Amino acid sequence: MAKIDATKAAAQAVAEKLAGRKQNSTSSTNNSTPATVPRDSRIPGLLSVTPDLIPGMMPPFQPNQYHISDPLNPPETLPQATQSQFDKGMKIYEGSTRALKLTGAALDLTREKFTVIGKHSKAFGAGIQAATEIEKVKGNYLDYLNQKEVTTQKSVVLDVNQVKTVADTSISVHSKDELNQKLLQASIKAEESRLKTVESQGKLSSFKAQLGDYIEVKQ
Repeated sequence: MAKIDATKAAAQAVAEKLAGRKQNSTSSTNNSTPATVPRDSRIPGLLSVTPDLIPGMMPPFQPNQYHISDPLNPPETLPQATQSQFDKGMKIYEGSTRALKLTGAALDLTREKFTVIGKHSKAFGAGIQAATEIEKVKGNYLDYLNQKEVTTQKSVVLDVNQVKTVADTSISVHSKDELNQKLLQASIKAEESRLKTVESQGKLSSFKAQLGDYIEVKQ
């Protein structure tokens, strides 16, 4: 029984040694190919991923190291990890996975935030357009009120002018009648004067005739 335990211990030691070598090889490989993601210089903050960058972003993996020719007798050269390494590594990977999921959730939230910001901007812009249209309508309404006042004033002026026209027409009729009457009166006075002149001329002629007869008789 003790011999079996010693064999297990020896096998575990070999596995840990191989795992340590593999870990060092992996670390060396990672150091030689840093998996940094460059950023687009034209758009600040935007990550840039192209096919030539993908190999440097992948963890090292060599499938030929896991080749098994005899499933019942696996070679000791297979990459191995101790239970402690497995537990520790899985905890790290699980924690890192959770961190990535949280980061993804934060990015999802940020995406929704930007979406809402865009909608907010569109709504704000629509509000500005609505306010602009309202101001235009207010301006049109004020123009209407001003034009209405101008039209009312013109209507008042028209009414006054119409009344003035009627009054002037009536006055002109009376003025014409007055002038006609004055003309008629002047004509009558002229006729009276003419008759008086004729009468006076007749009396003068008669007087001269009488005077002539008197002078002849006296001589």
